[in-house]
Amino acid sequence: MSLKDPYTSLQAFIEHGHTDRIGDLVICQLVTVLISDDTELFEPTACALSAAQARNLAFELLVCAEHAERLTRHYQENER
Repeated sequence: MSLKDPYTSLQAFIEHGHTDRIGDLVICQLVTVLISDDTELFEPTACALSAAQARNLAFELLVCAEHAERLTRHYQENER
């Protein structure tokens, strides 16, 4: 989270029985993502994702992390 954002904590977890139906009676387990702050001044924000959505989000986060890491190395090399 950035310094401008009130949220400081991100958790992902599976709640047993938190499911949704896909198509004709296919039940899928959902992944819950909870964003909150340590001070509890702001209401937590949550969303439920299918396994595919959670996987896509995880992939996008990894791509962003890799890019941020490359930019960090670039900035450090230019400061020398």
